[in-house]
Amino acid sequence: MVTEVDVNRWILRAMSRERPLQQDPSVIYVSEIASPCLRKSYYQRTRLRQPSPAEYIKSIGNDIHLKIQDVLREEGYQVEARVSIDMAGYRIVGRVDAVKLGDREHVLEFKVVDELPEDPYPSHELQLQAYLIMYRVETGYLIYISRRDGRVRVFTVYRNKRKVQEFYERAREYHYYLENDKAPPPEHGPWCNNCSFTLICRG
Repeated sequence: MVTEVDVNRWILRAMSRERPLQQDPSVIYVSEIASPCLRKSYYQRTRLRQPSPAEYIKSIGNDIHLKIQDVLREEGYQVEARVSIDMAGYRIVGRVDAVKLGDREHVLEFKVVDELPEDPYPSHELQLQAYLIMYRVETGYLIYISRRDGRVRVFTVYRNKRKVQEFYERAREYHYYLENDKAPPPEHGPWCNNCSFTLICRG
């Protein structure tokens, strides 16, 4: 089972491998000189403090799962693994964040968000269900990481027959519209507010 403790442990291991840059003493910043305490400026520059996991996550944003790839490999995961499944007349392809096969096999999917959700977002859960189908694995973990405060929340997702059916139906529907060069009917929701195709869709 994967928990928030595991994710934070991976992040800490990745952090320990990054070497902070030593600053050139021939370059001095205005903010250092203007500081009310030059000693504080000196310590800030020379005694580089290791950031907390939360500060680290905030600094690297959406790249968190890329930063911990080496750690995940050492833990027995395949990372950024391509996977595909052949359907009737088309193929579905994907790239999973991490998958562990064999003993206690499962899939990991990382999502960096502003606010941690109380429940998994349906689109994220459907994406994870797709990977569970494609790898023929029963268990997956949706790992949400807040870019605001670095907190982590992990949801366990099990392969679900209803979700599997929904995934296949959406795949068939999307393939039909692509084949016939037609736009699918709109699916209205909060995502419409920030969609770059709003004018085309409504026009």
